[in-house]
Parts: sequence; structure tokens; C-alpha cells
Amino acid sequence: MDNTAGYRAFYYLIWVARTAVLAFMITVAVVLDNGATESHRAEIRQQWQARLNDLSLKLQATILQNVQTVWGLAANVSVDPDITENEFQQLASVIFGLAPQLRNIGLAPDLTIRYIYPLEGNEAALGLDLSKRGLSDAQLLDLKASRRALFSGPIKLVQGGEGIAARIPIFENDTDRFWGLVSVILDLERLYNELGLRSLAESRELTIALTGNQSSDDGVFFGDADRQWQQPVTAQLNMPGISWTMSAQPTQGWPNHPESPVLIRCSLTLIVLLLTSGTFWLTSLLLRDYQMQRRFRGLFELAPFGIGLFDARTGKQLRANNSFEAMFGNEPASLAFFDNVYDPSGRVLPSSLDIRGRLQKHSRFSALEGSFPGPQGELIPALLHGLILEAHHGEPVIWLIAEDISERKKADRVKSEFISTVSHELRTPLTSIAGSLGLLSNNAVGELPPDASRLASIAYRNTRQLTSLINDLLDIEKLVVGKVIFRLADCRIADVVLECVEGIESFALDRRITVRTGELHDAVVNVDHARLRQALNNLLSNAIKFSFDESEVRVFTELSRAGIRICVRDQGPGIPAEFRDRIFQKFSQADASDRRLQSGTGLGLAITRELMHAMAGDVSFVSEEGHGACFWLDLPLTEGHSKQSG
Repeated sequence: MDNTAGYRAFYYLIWVARTAVLAFMITVAVVLDNGATESHRAEIRQQWQARLNDLSLKLQATILQNVQTVWGLAANVSVDPDITENEFQQLASVIFGLAPQLRNIGLAPDLTIRYIYPLEGNEAALGLDLSKRGLSDAQLLDLKASRRALFSGPIKLVQGGEGIAARIPIFENDTDRFWGLVSVILDLERLYNELGLRSLAESRELTIALTGNQSSDDGVFFGDADRQWQQPVTAQLNMPGISWTMSAQPTQGWPNHPESPVLIRCSLTLIVLLLTSGTFWLTSLLLRDYQMQRRFRGLFELAPFGIGLFDARTGKQLRANNSFEAMFGNEPASLAFFDNVYDPSGRVLPSSLDIRGRLQKHSRFSALEGSFPGPQGELIPALLHGLILEAHHGEPVIWLIAEDISERKKADRVKSEFISTVSHELRTPLTSIAGSLGLLSNNAVGELPPDASRLASIAYRNTRQLTSLINDLLDIEKLVVGKVIFRLADCRIADVVLECVEGIESFALDRRITVRTGELHDAVVNVDHARLRQALNNLLSNAIKFSFDESEVRVFTELSRAGIRICVRDQGPGIPAEFRDRIFQKFSQADASDRRLQSGTGLGLAITRELMHAMAGDVSFVSEEGHGACFWLDLPLTEGHSKQSG
């Protein structure tokens, strides 16, 4: 799959994810809304259920309370089975006063009604045989066995209306013989009014109904039989002989939305919009990041300079672009490949670039120059730039950018050859001119007028300065191309340092600078004595030139197992941070303007570096801006002295 197809697939995947999240959020919102509705509906149902249970209990309690008053009459008859009608009428009148929902009370010895109260309107009930009308054989057996009241109803009353009948068995107290029973009729309409069921049913708040196992019209004997019920709440009313069900529901039906629907649904809509917007924003960032990665990947792969990615902890190579592989092949498996730096002549330099150490201190570096083996074994001159970055997963990554400067080196060689040729052609006439001007300024051919003598001295001084510049140019070019002959011999470091300090003392006095020596180790090195003095003199002259008046320059040595270090510390302004990376380059000066305070060609430190590399040494420095600098020359000890030191 090419990049375009990959981007299209990722783009479609982003939109699928967005659509899926939107659908999921809408589904969740609908489920939450339905859940809130069901919760509200359940709460309303619980309220109605509690209310209905209360009504059912009150109805049952009222019925039982009315019947309970009649048990007193049954108790009197069981004691005095020969009760007269007059006695019955007196007792029944008292009972009616206590139970207002009673319709009539009948006394039925041998199951035939002999007495009834009130008599008016109930004459038709006299002589009624309850074993044939009103009680079945099974009910009669249950009544005798349980000795408790047996209920039936609702029943249509001869006098009109509906009622509920209660049959209370009577057993003679002396013989325990079944005497008969008390028949009690309760008026259902009075019961409804007592409980407020009628007014409640007629209100717009509640739809209520009573159904029983002995009623008609599909069991409904109170309420609207044609009512369409929608999961009503119910309560059971169970008494011996009857089982009623009380049903109820709100007149407007159960709620189909949650409580405070506007607030809840607006909140859900806002949450859906926020989360969907957040999803769109995050996926937009992902899409933008993917686009940037594609662009970056193209830049990474097609960059004209080498780029290598390395693990900052292990130094292992993670990835490299084509230019990096073309420069170094597969050799740079880790950063250790760049530890061995070669000079243009193919010698390994004693100091390492220490890329990881540099990045741990400063997080980036630039313009580190060196030569490294190429894929065919040839040396590739390169300029290295490094940067350490934290990756998304937290693993630090080192970016190493390598710039092939082979063409630049070729141009430098052409330039160097040109400068060398010009310098050679200039040095011969300048030597002649300098000699002539020296004779004139010293009155060797006769005393000159004062003005002419002053002009001759100025010309002689400038000619010497120009000659020094040409000599520096010739030196640096010879060093670069390896044409300088070094005569190596053992010499003592302390002797070289003292010679250089003594030789530069007059220059220091002219500048009002004091040069002091510190600890000088009696170490022996194998070097070119004259070239080492030249390198150290360059450091001393720079330290004196850039020191403040009346300050001092200290020279001392430090000894280690690796070698010896000659240090030159000044009390000048220090090295500017922006100049440190190019301080050893040719013609480099911190102040390159034509108004700089210190004169010079900018070749001294470049020559010093080439001299030290040629003698298997190195030059470096430390500096804190505003607090001076310390330059040093590193040299390996001779084998015999190294063993003795160890």
C-alpha cells in the first residue's frame, strides 16, 4: 500500500471511529433517558402501590370490624339458645349502632332465618333456608369445621344494591351442638363511601377497580369494566370465602418520560455534544499528527544529508535514512562507531567526541568535525550535529545529523594550495623589503630625517606583521596537508613550560600581565620540541592578550594515567557561548569586526590543534563567560615514564 492509499485508509478509519463514537454516545444517552424514565415510573408505581395497599387494608379492616361486633350476638345465643325475638331485636339494635355499614342481621337456627333486623324491608328474607340458598355443602362443612365467619359476595340484594354476606356459626355452649348461624349483610356502597373509594374513582387522578371470584362482568364489581389497563398496581383482599383484587393506575397512565425531562435531556444532549466534539478534536489532532508524520517521513527519507536515530540509553541505532547509509554503510550500529575520530591523514585522534556525554550536558551540539570510515573503508569527512529528544513513550532518542563535507574539503585544499602558492611568492619579496626597511630604520645607510625615520619604522613593523601572517598561513596549510616534518624526541614538560614562560615575559610586561607557574610535573613526552613550544606559546599569547590589566596568567600541569595536561588559565572575559563550537576553526575570532580591540589572524588556535593532533595530542578548554578561561594541551606520556607513574 503506497502513502496515498495508506492516508486514505487512515482517513476513512478516523471517520468510522467518529461515527462509531457518535452512535455509541447517542445509544448511551437513549439508554440513560429510558433508565431515568423507568426509575421515575418505578418510583410512581411504588407510591401508588403503597397507597393501594393502604386502601385494601382499610377495606378489609372495616369489613372485619363490622362483622366482629356481631360475634357478641353469636356468643349470647350460644349461651341462651332459646333466645326470643324481642331479645334478638334489642341486641341487634345495639349492634347496628356500633356498625353503621351493616344492612341487616338475621338469626338462622337450623340454617333457616327466623329473626331479622331491621324487619322493615327485609320481610322476604324470613323463612329463607340458607342450606338451599346461600351456602353450598362444602361451605357448610367448612363453616362447621373452622368455627369462623365465612364470607361471600358481592351479592345482589333483594332490597336493591350490592352487599357482602358473612355467616357466623353458633354452637351451644353446654352441648357444643351446632345450633345454626348469624347471617350478616354489609352494604358495599356504604363501605365505598366510608373509605372514599367512590370519590376517588370519580376523580381524574386515579382509576381504581375491584374484582372478585363471585362477580360478573369479567370479575369487575367496582369501577369501569371497559377500562384499558396498562400494568396496574394491585393489592389482594383475602377473607374466608372471598378473594378480591384491587387494581389501580393513574388516570393519565404511567409516565413516559423522566422527572424534569427538559433538564435531564438537555444535560444528556450537552454531554453527547461535548464528548462528540472532544472526539472530533482528538481525531483531528491524530489526523494532523499523521499528516505531519507522513511529511516528516518524506523529509527524513529524502533529506540530502544523513540522519541517524539512536537509543539514548543504549546507544543502539534505531533507524537511518538513505543518505546516512550511503555515507557510512551499515557500520554505525551504535554511537560507539563515532568514538574513533580520524584526522585527514588517517591517524586516530586521542580524544573521543563523546556524543552521549555532550548531549546529557547540553541536550544538543553542532558542527563537530571529523573523518570516519566509509562503506568502502575510505575516510569520509563529516560535520556532525546532535539533538536528544523525549519520545511519546518516554524513551529518549538521539538525532544525529551527518553532513558530508568532502566537496568542501576539496575546495579547501584548492584554496590552501592557492594560498600556499601566493604566500610563497609573497614571502621572498617581503623578506627583501623587510630587510631593506630594517636597515633604513636602523640608519644603516645614513641617518634619516626624523619624519622619514618614523615612517620607515612603521613600514618595517607592518612588514614584519605581514610576514608573520604569511608564515602562519604557510604553517596551517602545510599542517592540513601533512607536509610539516616533525622531529620527535623525548623532552621534559617542565623545561618546555619554563622556556615558554621566560620567552614571553617581555610581551606580558608590555601588557601589564603577570605570568606565574604552578605545579610542574617532571614528566617526559615524545614530541617535536619546537612545535610544542609553538603550540604553548600560542596559548600563552592568547591568554595574555585577552586578560584584564594587572591580572595574572597561571601555567601548571596535571598528571593522570592517560598522560599529562599543560594548563594555561587566564582572568579575562571568557569565551562567548556562541563562539565555542568554532574556536579552533581557521580565521575564527569572537570579535570579527574591524573595530576589535585585539589584533590577530585567527589562525593561532587552529595551528595549535593541528600541531597537537600531529603529535598524538589534543587541545581543548573550559570557560565560564565573565570568569576567564582555561586552555590545555594533552599529551601521552612516554612508555617508560607511564609505567613509573602508574
